[in-house]
Amino acid sequence: MAANKENSNIGAFDLGEGLTPVDVWQGLHASEPMWIASAGMEGGAENQSRIDASDLSLLKQLEQFPAKRWAQMCDGIGWTALGAAALSWCEGATQQAFQTAWSLAVPEDALTDSQQRALGFARTS
Repeated sequence: MAANKENSNIGAFDLGEGLTPVDVWQGLHASEPMWIASAGMEGGAENQSRIDASDLSLLKQLEQFPAKRWAQMCDGIGWTALGAAALSWCEGATQQAFQTAWSLAVPEDALTDSQQRALGFARTS
């Protein structure tokens, strides 16, 4: 079991509000099909906007989570566009680490709408 934050409490890393990094990963990936399904539907843009806002709130939870640990998790799970974008929100993330993760997740040049959305979530600074 991993230490909770940087103290000696045993358990999963607590991001606050009862969320763990795995919850963030699952939340981002669970909302993606809903975002895709909303495209082109009446009220779809509004629904996509709500989903984006929810996903951004999840990403902000990663600001205190070490990038190295997120990368270890995604190395095990497998990199996705959303996983790579989320890495950019983690504490200590670098542009190089993001670019490496992105290249593992998205090997082709032509991006799908979903991949373009994930790229839009990535922090550039």
